[in-house]
Amino acid sequence: MEDHKVKDLMNPISEYNTIDVNAQFCEALSILKGNYEKTKSGKAGVFHKTLFVTDASKNIIGKIAMYDLVRGLVPEPAKKLEFARTFLNALSSRSMEVAQEIGEMQERFKWVKSNFVDLAKAQAHKKVSQIMTPVSPILAENDSLTQAIYLMFKEGVREPLVMRGDKPVGVLNLMKILEELMEVVGEECYVKW
Repeated sequence: MEDHKVKDLMNPISEYNTIDVNAQFCEALSILKGNYEKTKSGKAGVFHKTLFVTDASKNIIGKIAMYDLVRGLVPEPAKKLEFARTFLNALSSRSMEVAQEIGEMQERFKWVKSNFVDLAKAQAHKKVSQIMTPVSPILAENDSLTQAIYLMFKEGVREPLVMRGDKPVGVLNLMKILEELMEVVGEECYVKW
C-alpha cells in the first residue's frame, strides 16, 4: 500500500469560499446557507462548511467554520474573564471586593439566561474579524501523512492549510484521512468500507 503525501489527501483551496475580514457575521451566514442549500438540493459541485477569511491583499488570515459561528454568539465581555484572579479573590477575606467582582461576573454572564433569538439578533452584526479563528499554515504539500497528523495534534488544528512554498494550495481533508485509515486497518478491525 502506498504511503500518501498531504497533497494526495487535500481539497484544493479553490473549492472554498472566501470572505473579507471586515465583512459581517450575517454575510458569512449567508454564504454558508447558500452552500448548505446547494448540498441539500443535490447540485453538482463541492461545497464546504468552512470559509477562509482574507485581508485587503487577499491573503488568507483566518477561517470560519460552524464552531466559529456558534462561538461568535458569545458576547465579547464574557470572553475576557480572568478566572484565576476571580477565583483567588473569592477565596480571600476581602468580601466587598469579592462581592463587586461576583457582581461584574454576573453582569458579564447575564446573556446566558436570555433566549436564543435575542442572543442571535444581538450578536448577528459582529465583524468576521471577531468570530474567525486565525490560521497559520503548518503543512507543506509534500509532508507525509504521519507528519501531518503530528502537526495537527501538536498545534490543535482541525483543517490545516497546505502550502506550496508561500502559497496556500489546499486544506487537508479529514474524511480522506478516515478513508485512508479504513483502507489500512478496516479489515483488521472488522469494519467494512
